[in-house]
Amino acid sequence: MGAVVIGASAVASAVAAMQAKSLDIVGEMGLKPGRWHTTIQIVDAAIVPTPGRPVPAGAAERLKQAIGSSMDTEDCIGSIRPAGSDLVLPGIKIEAACVLGEVEADQRILRIKGTCGSMADGFKADMNVQAAHSATAMTANVESLAFSEGVGFSTRIVVTTNSKYMGQCPAS
Repeated sequence: MGAVVIGASAVASAVAAMQAKSLDIVGEMGLKPGRWHTTIQIVDAAIVPTPGRPVPAGAAERLKQAIGSSMDTEDCIGSIRPAGSDLVLPGIKIEAACVLGEVEADQRILRIKGTCGSMADGFKADMNVQAAHSATAMTANVESLAFSEGVGFSTRIVVTTNSKYMGQCPAS
């Protein structure tokens, strides 16, 4: 399973890429580069209707069934991220095309608010990430509100992540 992904390619998950001034977010956070194991759990999910547009029968119920489900992922976390690339954090992948309105990162906390896509393009996701961490462990709450013109309603999903450093990344 993959990390929580936020961007135009994923409605269920969301987070954003760092601006050029924050290419070394992993370094700013003091996260140990290497292999991280993460358990991601869906803690809330709901459909937000668009006025004047019907929600397909059963869609809200199917989404509610996802609450409580979890998945595991492993990510190879580097230090400096090349300009224009996705940001990969433990359990969270933020697409490079996303725009961040707020970023706060230090040795204990991470906060990110951002947007991926636009209504003009037919897809928009707003996200809010709040994490607490040490060099070798991280917990995060990720909330996303995504709208897709194709489905005609917004989806709100809240996940928690619990990550631990596992050692060196496998040689590639």
